[in-house]
Amino acid sequence: MRKLLIGLPLFILAACAVGPDYHPPEAKGPDTWSADKRGLLTTGHDSSEQIKRWWTLFDDAELDRLVDRAVTQNLDVKAASLRVNEARAALSYVRSGYFPSVSAATGASRQRLSTNDKFPPFGGVYNSFQAGFDSSWEIDVFGQTRREVEASSASIQQEEEKRHATLVTLLGDLGSNYATLRSAQARLRIARRNLEIERQILDLTNERNQQGLSSELDVAKAQAQVHTLESVVPDFEAEIAQREFALAELLGEQPDSLHDELSQNSSILTPPARLPAEIPSTVIRNRPDIRAAERQLAAATATIGVAMGEYFPKFSINPSIDVNAGWLRKMLNIGALAWTIPANIQMPIFDSGKIAAEVSLAKTYAASELLAYQKEVLTAFREVESAIAAYQAADSKDASLKDAVASDQIALDRATDLYRNGIGDFITVLTNERSLYAAEDAESESALSKTQQTIALYKALGCGWETLP
Repeated sequence: MRKLLIGLPLFILAACAVGPDYHPPEAKGPDTWSADKRGLLTTGHDSSEQIKRWWTLFDDAELDRLVDRAVTQNLDVKAASLRVNEARAALSYVRSGYFPSVSAATGASRQRLSTNDKFPPFGGVYNSFQAGFDSSWEIDVFGQTRREVEASSASIQQEEEKRHATLVTLLGDLGSNYATLRSAQARLRIARRNLEIERQILDLTNERNQQGLSSELDVAKAQAQVHTLESVVPDFEAEIAQREFALAELLGEQPDSLHDELSQNSSILTPPARLPAEIPSTVIRNRPDIRAAERQLAAATATIGVAMGEYFPKFSINPSIDVNAGWLRKMLNIGALAWTIPANIQMPIFDSGKIAAEVSLAKTYAASELLAYQKEVLTAFREVESAIAAYQAADSKDASLKDAVASDQIALDRATDLYRNGIGDFITVLTNERSLYAAEDAESESALSKTQQTIALYKALGCGWETLP
């Protein structure tokens, strides 16, 4: 019974940890996305599985290959992985505080004493051999070390979530640059095709001018149109080169390493008619930057306990065992053994408010991290809603421009036929040609915008990291 009465308080102390216990904050969101006015999003289990690899929705094999290479080669992802390892090493260091530290020392010396001393020993040569073990152990009675371990564990999880967030950013940047590349290639093809048509019209105009059927003004206008289209080609070529360089950097490769691979003709990325998505509450659980902010709040809360632990006494023991002898063969004799087991209690008496200031600082820091978490949640909702609204606008614009291209193509074909047959005038052909090129170029830009907003949506949803290494 006496042992029980002694051990029970010690057990209670061991089970307690100074400072507040952490409870995850509640974050509420809307039931649905208010920006989805036209019902372009689908939610549910199938949608949740699809968006874990959202880039596959574009059905582009080259994009899939680039993603596979980027997640293993990207330097930012590698650096994020190293920061996770760094946090794990920090946790191992903090956990060592649970256990005693033991060190060993040994030595030998040979000395000669003066024969002129007034007190013995009066000279001579002596040997001295020593060996021993020292240990130190601070007992975590009030749980200060446990709070340090709690904070370090949360920091590991935070770094893991930051790595996931780096992957989400990487996938978004990769998809955006690839979409822009394919769009620039498509717009370059449109410009070159229209340039060829303009050159044919210029040849036809010169021929008709020689026959007296058109004026020099018509020839000058045709030449101007050719030069105008020629001037846009270098811009598209530069855009293509820049996107190739950006993609190579994301893959951790040299700038020109992807030129041959990406020079192959490929269509622009086209998102599905209806986009799979997540409901707002799932975004809170899955988005890595929100999860990282929550883990940072947990670490900050544990730090309060670390600071409060300085109020309480610290208990430590520092046992040591030594063996000393003048002859090596006597080191194993029981008479050479010496030991000591000191126990220490250290408690603050007066510190001019230092500990109180550290506790206040830790509490303030935790409060600011709670606000940072709440802001991350609101930012996530805003980014998703904005991406949905922008996608719907781009979708409507893209549909209208597709109709405009079809109508302009019909108008140009008829105007060209009339001009070839000497019935129509050149101005009508030129006007319709310019209108078609402008519509095709605008439609390509709109298609890119639609794709970019799709990518922005999945980046805002925090998707893509779940199935990657």
